[in-house]
Amino acid sequence: MKSSTTSGAGSLTPGLPRGLSLIIHVIMLVALGLTLHSHREHDSAMHGRADAVLTGLVAAQVLLYLLFFTLPAQIRWPAWPWFRDGGEPRFTWMWWANIVTSVALVLAESRIDRSFQWFLFPYLCHVLVRPFRVSIPTMLGIVAAFGLNLFGWNQPAKWDAQDWFENLFGAAAWLMLAFFIARTIVTSAQRGRLIVELRTAKHELELARERELELAALRERERLARDLHDTLGHALVTLTVQLEAAQRLQATAPDRVVPLLAGLQRLTRSSMEELRRSLANLRTPGLGDRPLSESLHTLCQETGRRLGAAIDCQVAEGADTLPPAVAEVLWRVAQEGLTNIEKHAQAQRVEVSLARQPKEVVLRVGDDGTGLPPGAGDRPGHYGLRGLRERVEGVGGGFRAAARETSGTLIEARIPVIA
Repeated sequence: MKSSTTSGAGSLTPGLPRGLSLIIHVIMLVALGLTLHSHREHDSAMHGRADAVLTGLVAAQVLLYLLFFTLPAQIRWPAWPWFRDGGEPRFTWMWWANIVTSVALVLAESRIDRSFQWFLFPYLCHVLVRPFRVSIPTMLGIVAAFGLNLFGWNQPAKWDAQDWFENLFGAAAWLMLAFFIARTIVTSAQRGRLIVELRTAKHELELARERELELAALRERERLARDLHDTLGHALVTLTVQLEAAQRLQATAPDRVVPLLAGLQRLTRSSMEELRRSLANLRTPGLGDRPLSESLHTLCQETGRRLGAAIDCQVAEGADTLPPAVAEVLWRVAQEGLTNIEKHAQAQRVEVSLARQPKEVVLRVGDDGTGLPPGAGDRPGHYGLRGLRERVEGVGGGFRAAARETSGTLIEARIPVIA
């Protein structure tokens, strides 16, 4: 359920739902009207000029309250920034002028009827939502003006200790209640803004996650297309060429056709194996909720059985506490690295190690196979190493693939993490 909020920094109801804000303002205005009506009903001695003065004061107070508090909080109108303090210096002085004028009106009303002194309370609450460096001196000034207006200069000199205690205690209780209400409203407004920010951040994270999934799907499609082009496409071209050669040789040299067809049969079987491997990689699920350490050990065991070679897997403690995005990238690098070794390296020994360092995590996949051809990562039509680099750089890391000095290939991924 969406609720609109007031936006005036100096309003009594910043950050409150519009309905609740309207109720507070209506209560204030109705109470002001009822107080005036009650005074006119019970004070039969009030006639003529005094009656007109009090009515005029109340009317001016209602008008200012509507212009600076009630209407700006309820109606969207381009002119309201002139009446509402939105934190801009050119508007702030108008808001303070309204406070001073409204307090003066309440003090003048209280000179005629003390019942109106209670309407000083809402303006104190308005002031106390301001920063302390502004609200505390202003509050003390209002209280001093109220005391002088109510008692004058001479009456406090006649008070005894009990009078001083009663008046000071009453003023303190009054101010503490105003302070409590104002700070509660400020806290509520801050909490409301925080909730809005959290909802916005959550929405942005959801959109980022959707984009990430879409990008991952596109990368997987591109990888499959390139794999099919590199394996099945090349094999079909070779099959076509050799079948045409066999057709020509059938009439001139039939004895050469049989070994040629046997070679074609082997090529067809190897192409089917490549196709099955590509489809298996396409169906391979991501890391998901599985622990990274367990998944790496399982991957190494399964690849080792297919490869017929020993795979030494070393995973440092704390691997399972890595952020999910980092763990997923490391899993994909290890998976793709072992797949490349299985397809091309002809290795007898493979090492997979994951080391956790203070500021980064390092994954290395090495073998003693045929080694990496120069510029393998930049050759057109070969997605594997380039895809790994994109994954690692996507989380702010660095990727390196190079031939070892003796034999074989080393793939290294370094990803920064917060310890």
